[in-house]
Formats: sequence, C-alpha cells, structure tokens
Amino acid sequence: MKYRFITQDIIDAGSINITSPEMYSEAREYNIDAHRNYVRRSRIHIGMGIWFIAQNVLIFLMLFILIGAIQIEQTEQGTSTSSARIWLGVAGLIVYVVFYGYYVVISRKRAPLMMVACSSPMMIAHPALGILVLANGVIGYLYNRTEKDLETKPGYPDFTQLAITTIDSEANTVEELTFENIRERAVTMHRHDGTFLK
Repeated sequence: MKYRFITQDIIDAGSINITSPEMYSEAREYNIDAHRNYVRRSRIHIGMGIWFIAQNVLIFLMLFILIGAIQIEQTEQGTSTSSARIWLGVAGLIVYVVFYGYYVVISRKRAPLMMVACSSPMMIAHPALGILVLANGVIGYLYNRTEKDLETKPGYPDFTQLAITTIDSEANTVEELTFENIRERAVTMHRHDGTFLK
C-alpha cells in the first residue's frame, strides 16, 4: 500500500504528529498493516525454528524404523551391515548437522538450494532420508517467497508501530487518540480570536 503522509523517515523515527483526519486514518491503517506483517514474519520464523527441531526428530525416527527393517531383513537372509557402512552413515549425519547448523541455522542462509545442499549429506545414512532433503527445498522456497513479499512492505524488517501524537495532545497510541479529545484540548488551549491561552 502506498502512503501519502507516512515516509521512511517517519517510520524510522517511530512516531507521527497528526495534523489532519486523513493523516490519522493513514497512520492507523499503517499500524494495522505493520502489526499484521509483524505477526506474519514472526510466524514464518517460528515455523522455521519448529522445522529445525522437527527435522532432527524425523531423521532419528526414520532411521530407527529403517534400521529395524534392515535388521529383520538381514536376520532372515543371514547377512550383516559392514562397520565401514555404519561409520559412513554416521559421518554423513555429522556432516549434515555441522553444515546445516552453521549455514542454515546460525548464518541464516535459507535459500532453497543452500538448504538442500546442507541437508543432502544425511542421505549417506539412508537414501530414504531424501524425502527430508526435498522437504528442505520446499520449505526454503516458501520461506524465501514470504520473506521477499514482506520486504516490499513499509516498515520491514521490524514493522514497528508508530506512536501517534498531535501538537495539542499527549496521546501515544491510536487507542488513546480521538478527534473529540483533540478538539476539546484545542478549544481549552486557544481563544476564539486565535491567540494561545497561558
């Protein structure tokens, strides 16, 4: 949404001095949009945090099920997995944790390609974990699409709401400010001839 009165300087300052009903209406609309965008951005960051935790839980659950199935199959066939193969799988999981933890979680490089590349070493443990690698790509795409949309909104990235004041009012929020109390204060502060009351 394009604003007539609200500039980037006003957003950076975090407050606006109202001089007309149009400015009040626009400031109120900006605060509603800022709150909505802040909540939306918070949700995608919380969702990403939940995915970081859930992904590791899913890895170990899947490995537990897969290893159980492999052991049953090997018991029936009289075969076993070599130690080298087991250590290779463990190494793949360690590489995944290090790369994913550093680049995606700490450095916040959450492009779909980066998330896929950092999570792909887990497939060394078992190819079925490729489902989670694909899920990382999809989640990275959705995260970046939402973030790019929010970048176009005024107030990004913090979406701070404006403290609304007027010359003749000490109101700090939209809830405290009404044109009735501004008008009453203006009447008590000014004479009918336009001079200021002391």
